[in-house]
Amino acid sequence: MQRLYVMKFGGTSVADRKMRDAAVGHIVNAPTTPVVVVSAMGRNGAPYSTDSLRELLIGEGGEISNRDMDLIMSCGEIISAVIMAQALKARGRKAKALTGAQAGIATDGRYGSATVTGVDVRTLKKLLENGIIPVVTGFQGDFAGDFTTLGRGGSDTTAAVLGRALEADEVQIFTDVEGILTSDPALIKEAQILPFATYKEVLEMAQLGAKVIHPSAVELLENARIPIRILSTLKEGPGTLVAANLEGSPFRKKKVVTSVAVASPRSLVLLKNNQAATVFKIVAEEQVSVDLINVSPESISFTIDSHTEEKVQSVLPDAIITEGYAKVSVVGAGMRGVPGVMAQVVGALAKNNIEIIRTVDSHTSISCLVKEEDLKEATKALHDAFLLT
Repeated sequence: MQRLYVMKFGGTSVADRKMRDAAVGHIVNAPTTPVVVVSAMGRNGAPYSTDSLRELLIGEGGEISNRDMDLIMSCGEIISAVIMAQALKARGRKAKALTGAQAGIATDGRYGSATVTGVDVRTLKKLLENGIIPVVTGFQGDFAGDFTTLGRGGSDTTAAVLGRALEADEVQIFTDVEGILTSDPALIKEAQILPFATYKEVLEMAQLGAKVIHPSAVELLENARIPIRILSTLKEGPGTLVAANLEGSPFRKKKVVTSVAVASPRSLVLLKNNQAATVFKIVAEEQVSVDLINVSPESISFTIDSHTEEKVQSVLPDAIITEGYAKVSVVGAGMRGVPGVMAQVVGALAKNNIEIIRTVDSHTSISCLVKEEDLKEATKALHDAFLLT
């Protein structure tokens, strides 16, 4: 039985002719006919990017329905799918561009953040049986004949739901890095590629600031026990394999900490009341994620992405919001039940005179809120302390 791969290419991987040629090279060299998922071309400022299309609509003024917003935001992926399918045909391969609806992806009616409710894979399977490469638009689905979008990281979600529905052997995420790194290379030039990581580690990394793959996609594929591979579009290499656990893995020695994730800029929100249920409900309704939460009888505090500060202030006018923070986190499946990890984190930061404003931990991570100006030094201190270079 032939193996089946789902190959997802992000916005930078389809942004220009050079990147698209590299992406097409990976597709035509796949050992079997793959299913391809594509994002919109480029990032904000590029003519067909999702943000550019959104801003084009907003620029006309007036009230915009969520349905119409989803309709225009779906256009970027359609352009990418048609162009990539044509590029494959020009290389002598049979290919067909499909919208999310044509690929069988059904969703609920929550425009802007729809949830996939089912996938009819009959069309995809028929194309694969005939040696035709399906090039599917990421980020979108169908609700009663309308386009819906899946929210941030939606193309990763598309790849994951198709991988699960088709029982793929592997979902491959092509990006502008060679795999998952031990830290942000913009902060740590010595950051190394991880040959192997567990689902839990990658999920923590994604939730704590790493932008290689969206957390929802990791969760979907973990539940289906389908391996993920993070690969570079431009460079050859094995990338990072993401699978269930480290036991017996030939890819790496078990370490307590495997990476240092960062999230910046962060803002600290403080309210002098104890109505926690009301406060967090209000923030959730604005689709704002919070972390590093502290609730006491006298006050409530938490951190947010600084880009959401204006939105939070508008719904919580009594909140005191201060900027200038960052979150740095150590992540590792091997730290569960191991004593002394927190002591090592605190010691490494103290040695470098870096103030810890607050901390939070899980079975696979420890996060510290620090001043944004200390982020680079804090990241290096932890990267060095746990011998990740």
